[in-house]
Amino acid sequence: AAAVANTAQYGEGQPRLEKFRLDWSLADEPALEPPPGAVRFEDKVAPTELRDRAELGGAEPYCFLRGRADTTPLKERLAADDGVWSDEYARSHNVSLARPSHDGWGIRKLAFVFCDDFLKRVYRLPLWDDPGWRALLDPVFECCGVPRDRVIRCLLASMPPRTVIPPHHDSGYWVPRSRRLHVAIKTQAGVVFRAGRTLGSMKRVRFAEGCVVELNNQAKHYVANLSDEYRTHLIFDYVDDRAEPELLPPRMPCVSLHIGDELIQTRRTISLSRERGTGPPAPHVLIIGAQKAGTTSMFEYLSQHPLVKRGVRRETHFLDWRWRPDLEGDASALARCWHETFFDAPAHADHPDLIALDSTPSYLLQSNLAIPRLSKILGGRAAPPLVVMVRDPVARAASHYAMIADPRATPQQRRSRGTAWLDASMRAVAEAELADLVSNGVLRRRNDGGGSPTLAEAYDLDDDAFRRCLGGLPLGHGAHSLLLRGCYAAQLKPWREAFGVDALLVLRCEDMATPAGARDAVAAAQRHCGLREHPLDDATPKNSRA
Repeated sequence: AAAVANTAQYGEGQPRLEKFRLDWSLADEPALEPPPGAVRFEDKVAPTELRDRAELGGAEPYCFLRGRADTTPLKERLAADDGVWSDEYARSHNVSLARPSHDGWGIRKLAFVFCDDFLKRVYRLPLWDDPGWRALLDPVFECCGVPRDRVIRCLLASMPPRTVIPPHHDSGYWVPRSRRLHVAIKTQAGVVFRAGRTLGSMKRVRFAEGCVVELNNQAKHYVANLSDEYRTHLIFDYVDDRAEPELLPPRMPCVSLHIGDELIQTRRTISLSRERGTGPPAPHVLIIGAQKAGTTSMFEYLSQHPLVKRGVRRETHFLDWRWRPDLEGDASALARCWHETFFDAPAHADHPDLIALDSTPSYLLQSNLAIPRLSKILGGRAAPPLVVMVRDPVARAASHYAMIADPRATPQQRRSRGTAWLDASMRAVAEAELADLVSNGVLRRRNDGGGSPTLAEAYDLDDDAFRRCLGGLPLGHGAHSLLLRGCYAAQLKPWREAFGVDALLVLRCEDMATPAGARDAVAAAQRHCGLREHPLDDATPKNSRA
């Protein structure tokens, strides 16, 4: 938004941007009465601006009257003691909760329940169970049929005079799984609330004191307090019957807070200060291969999730050529070294819900190194989720060869990629490896007609010989195993034996060729990694090579 110089047109403490301009003409706009009813749950699956108007059906005006409550006792309680909005009251009677934008605009709050964006936890603050406040809140829930144990957010918000909350829609995993209700406790004729499918279609809606109004908070909505007094609403959200079972009572992940507890917040996460440093060491997810099968794309796609914290590098190689033999006898020191060298240890200490990824595609093939080393670090703990990307072996080999032989490689890339194939054709490299695999018994010709083995023949793989050959593979560069890296069943078997089939998720690179396919694959990977679903914003392939 463009900056504007006339400060008299903006609320105190708000940015001098066009979206915060006080539009005094809105005070004369007619207000619609919200009709009786409820928001259709299916109208909340995505922001309304992204959906066709016909698909939304009878969603307008995006606000519906759910009931009427006697809010006089609550209004009188707030009028009797303005100190309830203070930081001191929050510290001495409740737990302090930050809402950075609203706090910066001077919007006062009194919080009772709050959840993080991904509903990992629902925090019930001390005032939620305070008998005095409960006597004021429970009649509101009862009048509109909201079960108290379904509430995931609840607060009183008091908006200063001549202040704007710019047009927006709410975002987060919690939004399409819950219902948003507003109850005007104190309002004036100069308060303007607008809602609509898009910015251009917003209309003013009347919020009368005591009316319980459900808002589709996936729709665009906007508030301007053009009056000379504070405007106060009770705002609460509760999970719908159709939410996932783990989000409904009795499985809802609730935490009861006590006076003196301290919350550590980011835009998407909330954790308790007393839990600082209690999370498991990073990495929490391993993308173990195969090379040139979409591992970079999967890493980048998963990294778009707000709970994924990028480390120092995508490929740590800690379990193969960056291993620390000097720490071999100390599993905790090895885990600490991996965690602190390659990942943001302070961030993971403060926010245990954050996830870190290691995407090292050599682990899949060189399981002779990676598996015993990972087992040593785990010390009997369950393995982290393992993601394996596979691709048509011929296409994978062609991409692998093109990467190694690329004349545009930087000196650093050349060191890691290797030089063994620079003066050989792809066919020559493949035929030389094939002859070696046959002579070492890794591959057996099904129909041995004599002569040299050819790429056109069929072969069977000997599992014992395959495992023996792994010890002779080079470390530190990728110019080897053009064919062997495409033998996926043999590579997967040791990982299944070591950590169980449930630890592994195998996905096909080809299934991510379209944006829809990429989104489906990433959704499956998010579930496997224990991440709440989050839409993929950028589905373009990463590090792709023909």
